[in-house]
Amino acid sequence: MPVESPTGGTAGGRNDEHPMTFPLRRGFPAEAAADFFAFQNRGYPRTRALEWVGDRYCLTRTERDALNRGVFGQAEALGRRSRMCLGASWRSGLLAVDGHNVHITMESAILGRAIVRANDGALRDLAGLSARFRMTEASLTAVDAICGFLRKYPPREVLFLFDAPMSHSGNLASAYSERLCSLGLAGDARAVPVPEREFPYSVCTVAGSDRAVLDASVRWIDLVGWILDEAGVFVPALDFSRFILSADGRPEEASCPEGP
Repeated sequence: MPVESPTGGTAGGRNDEHPMTFPLRRGFPAEAAADFFAFQNRGYPRTRALEWVGDRYCLTRTERDALNRGVFGQAEALGRRSRMCLGASWRSGLLAVDGHNVHITMESAILGRAIVRANDGALRDLAGLSARFRMTEASLTAVDAICGFLRKYPPREVLFLFDAPMSHSGNLASAYSERLCSLGLAGDARAVPVPEREFPYSVCTVAGSDRAVLDASVRWIDLVGWILDEAGVFVPALDFSRFILSADGRPEEASCPEGP
């Protein structure tokens, strides 16, 4: 049984239409996601469960990565969803953006690369570009999309933190800093050695989808998800959001957070 896209077709179809996307089969087996979800709920080690499910359903490396980034046990998924901001509450304070995480996801969406909607509420890309990131025309388009959204829904202050060890991090931080200034937005962007160690978690809303960052956050938003949802043209390659157990133990559709 294939995982269905939000438009009613089988997931993965969009990815076959773009030369830079990763190969996700048409009709990705929902049983694989359901089994991976069930194993985690029963306390099996996540890595071992992913290996077993991947071998059982002959999943490719990218399909296994999609499960790894998209399906979490009920407690873990609901724990993150419980800290996900609803409505416009995030705009009243500091928005701390996990720079490379948010930017690369946005850029991947622009280029038509595979993105999954996880059952913990976050969008995650499968590009794996962190170590190979390069500034391109798409990078500047992503900067404009993200900053344009923040201009429309401005927070009191915004801070972008980028991974200094990654190539072009200084250039990317400068691009965001200049764009924020040109739009009259209060905030800054800079490259730091380890961004996740510098987020003021207790006094900010974090924008990103990195699991460790979300788990450390008091509250967070899926900034890219809101940008793409508002555009109204985005369909994830795979949508695992229904893998939240109901009272009778069957998967059900998880409710979506409100927009900004």
